[in-house]
Amino acid sequence: MENKEIFQSIIRDYEAARPGYPDTLFRDIAEFARLESSARILEIGAGPGQATEYFVQGDYDITALEISEKQVSFLNEKFARNAHFSCVCATFEDYLCANNSFDLIFSATAFHWINPEVGYPKAHRLLKKNGVVAVFWHLASIVEPKTELQQQIRAIYRMHAPQLDDYLNDAEAEELHQLRISQIQTQSLFRSPVSSVYRWQDAYSTQRYLQLMNSYSDFHSIDPSKRKAILDGVAALIDGAGGTILIPQEVRLYMARKTD
Repeated sequence: MENKEIFQSIIRDYEAARPGYPDTLFRDIAEFARLESSARILEIGAGPGQATEYFVQGDYDITALEISEKQVSFLNEKFARNAHFSCVCATFEDYLCANNSFDLIFSATAFHWINPEVGYPKAHRLLKKNGVVAVFWHLASIVEPKTELQQQIRAIYRMHAPQLDDYLNDAEAEELHQLRISQIQTQSLFRSPVSSVYRWQDAYSTQRYLQLMNSYSDFHSIDPSKRKAILDGVAALIDGAGGTILIPQEVRLYMARKTD
């Protein structure tokens, strides 16, 4: 089980190594939400701001939520030149704000930390009339790897920390997809959700891939000697394959408009 508190100590590796999101995804959100220049946006779990940047560049009025002062300081410094951005240290559950405040509420690979029976009703309350909730997730880290080199890395994990080998198979991934659609429809607060899939490949150097491994909180749940053995084994494997590994990426987006 991942521990969300660990992210405050690995934020630099997270920023450097976690895959970003395609611009087409953000354009799809902006179009679906009919965002105007005056739009107010709330981001839940901004992390290092990978998904925040698109909306910052669009000069919208953005409030981001993060759970530690260290992350809040990081984000406020990162986007200091944007007068319309602010980051608040709070969980979404505890965040205090007037109802009907936002045109868009979104969360990038973070909404799974929130009980949907709490999160979606609160999002509904905070959204303006016809406001939109958009949640999206990377799947590469939770669905069974497909390439030969990734399978060899998986074998290294199995050797030293088999408890981390908890990937979903394709059928389970489809069940998760259907679950996320049903969760948005909690209490019929949102209209039928729209779902989109985005796929591409990222090339990782050995060093960046090691940073990627270090950016996952469950990796820090194992003994340091086992972490070192895994990192050393993966580094040798990727170096032996030419120093680069191609990672197939997949992001699933779910959007829904607030009911009246």
